[in-house]
Amino acid sequence: MEKVYSWSGGKIIETTLNDYDNWLVSLRKEFSRNFSNAKKSHKIGSRWENLYLDIEEIPSARNPIRLARDIARELLDISSVILYEALEGAENQNPPFWFNLAKPGESTGLHDHASLSKVSGVFYISCESNSGNLYFRKEGEVDLEIMPQVGKLVLFEPWMPHGVRKNSSDRERLSLAFNLFPFPLPITNL
Repeated sequence: MEKVYSWSGGKIIETTLNDYDNWLVSLRKEFSRNFSNAKKSHKIGSRWENLYLDIEEIPSARNPIRLARDIARELLDISSVILYEALEGAENQNPPFWFNLAKPGESTGLHDHASLSKVSGVFYISCESNSGNLYFRKEGEVDLEIMPQVGKLVLFEPWMPHGVRKNSSDRERLSLAFNLFPFPLPITNL
């Protein structure tokens, strides 16, 4: 069952994917097998913030991203395009999907996503209770918090400020984050 939040002039969807157990084991194995190949974007403290893998190395990542596209179309009436390579001419030349691995004690600071994208999302691959809530911030309001759970998908508008609380569990939290782009694709190199 989906929860739809109206937040700061936008929408946030929280849902658990029905069939995730059919491909989640493959996704975990592909990530573990190819972890050492991941390109890293930037370090915050002692933690690499984003880990990028080519889709050929982690083909099971297509499953939650495709389902996210379909849910966004159905619940938000947004037609979007899935990209597995960087948008031509974009400043960030990494693929528009990445993994976040947070060890106990680590967190992710407040940020937003790509300005050209239409929908952003996160899918939880591995997490324990107390592994750090996703939060959305609006000045003057109490933060909206969403607890991570294996198989949960959260979709939101890319401009929404969000972060992840400290992982207070004794295990790593692994999630897949991504951006979906409008159809037709924006032309960025004019």
